[in-house]
Amino acid sequence: MNNRNTPGILIVGHGSPRREANDGFVATVARIATRLGAAALPTFFSLARPNIEDQVARLAGEGFRHIVLMPYFLYAGQHVSRDIPALVETCRAKHPGLRFEMLPTLEGEAGLEDVVVERLLPYVASDDALPVEGKAIERRSYEVIEKHLGQGGPRDPAERAIVRRVIHATADLSFARSLRIHPEAVRRGLEALGAGKPVICDVRMLQAGITHAGAEVLCAISAPETVHLAEKQKCTRAAAAMEVLKDRLDGAIVAVGNAPTALWKIMEMAAAGGPRPALVVGVPVGFVGARESKLALIESGLCHITNTSARGGSPVAAAVVNALAMLGKESSDA
Repeated sequence: MNNRNTPGILIVGHGSPRREANDGFVATVARIATRLGAAALPTFFSLARPNIEDQVARLAGEGFRHIVLMPYFLYAGQHVSRDIPALVETCRAKHPGLRFEMLPTLEGEAGLEDVVVERLLPYVASDDALPVEGKAIERRSYEVIEKHLGQGGPRDPAERAIVRRVIHATADLSFARSLRIHPEAVRRGLEALGAGKPVICDVRMLQAGITHAGAEVLCAISAPETVHLAEKQKCTRAAAAMEVLKDRLDGAIVAVGNAPTALWKIMEMAAAGGPRPALVVGVPVGFVGARESKLALIESGLCHITNTSARGGSPVAAAVVNALAMLGKESSDA
């Protein structure tokens, strides 16, 4: 018996009488399984094997008790809305101990729109002369970003300004979907900057990138006491640096662009009754601990701006803080 906490995943393709088409789908699912690090299997709705009943029986035999079906279909037509659910009910009757969950189709996924746009852009590229002056380049860039965002992204003007600046810094439109901005984040961030509270960074690259804050921008990662504390506690210097600066954390803005361990340390200290920053900009990049730390930040109760993927980095964190600072300047100049 295989006691598993994670579900078995079935990615459901239509199936084709052409073996080459089926082989391509199987290879795609294999790559997805590798990236997930999970049991993700290909299955066909019709015309090919293994079918849904085959793969459900296989996962049940391997000890799975929860099966997630992902229809690899663009639209919720008859197969997805009626035929596949009927097959699932047949499997449920044969395996009463299994829990089944069926996800939506790929319809409406903004990432698919990005793929289509990228493929078609070369055919509709503008013949307009490219700007060469700095301000004009920036202005054109934001026009392009707004065109891509369309009706997507935040409605709130301040939050939209943050998203635009992050996309401008990264040329990555996925941040329009993955950024998570706490309802109080803009207000608390602006209040902290207006009160002259410091911005505390995990790495020096981020410190150098925050150019509009108008306040102290601190980073203790290279301080001798940080090096000593990291050796003593057997932790990263980025985490130790947060503890070294703990007397400056309360009411400050903390920006983490590189080290998930720094983000975990901020949450650990706050949960233990320690200092609570006014805002945590937590966007560390990486495949080990980055996404997990960001999801934990969302649940931590701390006011935050973060995202829900492995993407991130110092340019993202700097863009968020600079956007807040520029919003504050615009407000004071109004």
